Amino acid sequence: MRHVQYGDGGERLVLVLGWGNRPEHEGVQWLCQRLTDAGYLLDVFEIPRTIKDFESEYLTPVEDHLDGLEEYRLLSHSTGGLITRYVPADERLQTRTYLSPWWGFHEDLRNPVVRWLSLLPVPWPILPASSDRDDLGALTTEERMADLPSFAAPTFLREARRAQRAMPPFDERDAVFYSPDDPIVDAAAIERDAPEANRIPYDGGHELFNSPSRTEHIDALLAAIGGGIDGVRAR
Repeated sequence: MRHVQYGDGGERLVLVLGWGNRPEHEGVQWLCQRLTDAGYLLDVFEIPRTIKDFESEYLTPVEDHLDGLEEYRLLSHSTGGLITRYVPADERLQTRTYLSPWWGFHEDLRNPVVRWLSLLPVPWPILPASSDRDDLGALTTEERMADLPSFAAPTFLREARRAQRAMPPFDERDAVFYSPDDPIVDAAAIERDAPEANRIPYDGGHELFNSPSRTEHIDALLAAIGGGIDGVRAR
């Protein structure tokens, strides 16, 4: 799992990106700049696009990094939000904030063909997995679209489904930013799992950092990172 660091602030923030995101993508860079401007030392994780085991290839590398930190805050997007759901809420974890977490398959993937194919022990990207700019957010650049994965491995879908079924209970100190009309992840799964008081809805696609409404929500996002859902409520 690739790890890059930005900023020189005194407080540690760990950002786990979603499937297909890279730290260099413009939208992610926009977000990283706001986070470092806010005074955070930012650790960004780019997750592998193909895996055979959720724990060893996704969760363990993140937890190994966190084990070396005295205290930290967590921010995650999409598949990263499935990974960080498994991080224990011990005394070192100050806040945990989710962006459009992948806690359930979108209805487009809830069909017998995808379910059957995801059972195959095939770790190569063979299943179509395309999205358009509006799915991600209208501010998504051409470079990001060109780097978008076109196919997913059956083992990736299998492991995601398995992780979704065994998620730890939701921590009611956490904040969840999400689009009720998300075209990529199941927004209904987010609404079932996170109480309404912990959810901050926005419009404009799956990626808040590529949404036209991103500037409207950056202050709320920084409040959540700084103080959890209580920080948002106190604004």
